[in-house]
Amino acid sequence: MMEPVKPVGMKNMSKKCDNTSVAIIVGDRAGKILLIERKKYNPGFALPAGHEDGDGAEAAAKKELFEEVGLNALIMNLVLIKNLKNPCKRDGGNYHVWVVFVAQKWEGEVKKSDEEVKSFIWADEKKVLDLARKLEKFIEENKLSTYDLPALVKATNESEGWKKNPGLEPSMYVLFKELKII
Repeated sequence: MMEPVKPVGMKNMSKKCDNTSVAIIVGDRAGKILLIERKKYNPGFALPAGHEDGDGAEAAAKKELFEEVGLNALIMNLVLIKNLKNPCKRDGGNYHVWVVFVAQKWEGEVKKSDEEVKSFIWADEKKVLDLARKLEKFIEENKLSTYDLPALVKATNESEGWKKNPGLEPSMYVLFKELKII
């Protein structure tokens, strides 16, 4: 039996998780950061991010930024490496080593990926805190914990209410805490 052919423009995604993810913080002159609302797994607001897929962290971060929002990172600084027990939809994806960069210099205008991004916002500190509080409320109402990311990710993925009106994506919440963004 022949493998189905992927339509042109579909991301070539491996079935096996490489357990490495990258994220990139993009700020504007007003001090706001760019957040995307994921269209698919894992629903919530997040930094542009994705798997390394063998590209190396910096190259992967640049690729994900361009794929998800059409921006080019020109100068980036590494700000965090953190191992999280956050699951993903790929086989073997039960943890990720997250590598987070800040785009010190970038160019382009935001153009969201129709395949991956539901919406995007430039979030000031208040908006980021509001999105974090929304996740904290979800955690409290569902008797969950940020220390159990697998259960939290599962719950946000299964909640229709969360999908319709999400807050900060669980892994981003942990990364933002570590980076003292929240």
